[in-house]
Amino acid sequence: MNISIIIPSLNRPIELLDLIGRLNQVVKNEEVIIVDDSAEIQEEDLYKAAKFSLVYLNRGKPLGVSSARNYGARKAKGNYLLFFDDDDDFTVDWLSDFEKGIANQNDFIQCEMKFVYPNKKEEVIRLNDKEWKLVIPGAWMIKKELFDRLGGFDERLKFAENTELFLRINAVNPTKSLIPKANFIYNQSIDGGSKNLQNMIDSNLLILEKHNYTLTNHTKHLYHQVVGVNQLRFRRYSEARKHLWKAFILKPFKVATLARFLISLSPLLVKKLYSKEVNIL
Repeated sequence: MNISIIIPSLNRPIELLDLIGRLNQVVKNEEVIIVDDSAEIQEEDLYKAAKFSLVYLNRGKPLGVSSARNYGARKAKGNYLLFFDDDDDFTVDWLSDFEKGIANQNDFIQCEMKFVYPNKKEEVIRLNDKEWKLVIPGAWMIKKELFDRLGGFDERLKFAENTELFLRINAVNPTKSLIPKANFIYNQSIDGGSKNLQNMIDSNLLILEKHNYTLTNHTKHLYHQVVGVNQLRFRRYSEARKHLWKAFILKPFKVATLARFLISLSPLLVKKLYSKEVNIL
């Protein structure tokens, strides 16, 4: 078996059945593993609907998307792992092009994608051989051996878990290939993990600590700045100033960062400029 498709899910019975119907149109010899953390077991309906090799694993409680993906990967029989979320979509060539991409036995295969915003605006994200910025599951496939060797997803992260995995993937310089077609369709959620500011703060701090010796100063600057701004939204002024100052020290010519630090000195100004909600539309 070449490919195992791993799909985490939580309390989405209708979406799962809809996804099974769409997968029926493209899956042939691939293995599909659904890791469902819902309290309600949906096994019978899904097996009846599936026209392919389906493995349904119900864990009965929410243990996190990274945990679900890792659990599915441990059960997978395929040589390659293709992660996918149950609210995203694909073209008719998505899976067949990944199958074709296996021919050269590269460690990592990636396709381009269409990004659909909550307001229904669409953007096609293109790539080239030197640019591998699409970290969203569904746009890439990895050798199971490499995924296992890297330790899978870091289950401590509730935000940016894909970005963190890519830091480790790129560090080992894997062989890669590109499918120059927007076969993956990502539907951005308005209530995903990135909307939870505390998750964003905690995860960015963990990445800064974990990859302190490999991140560039530019990347560290961005992470500290994001943490600082989010701490402002929580009105944690001392923590905000600490990280905004670190961001400025890393890139002292960034006037905008210095301006944010100076704003952090005035709680009244912070309340006027930084709301506790983030608008992604």
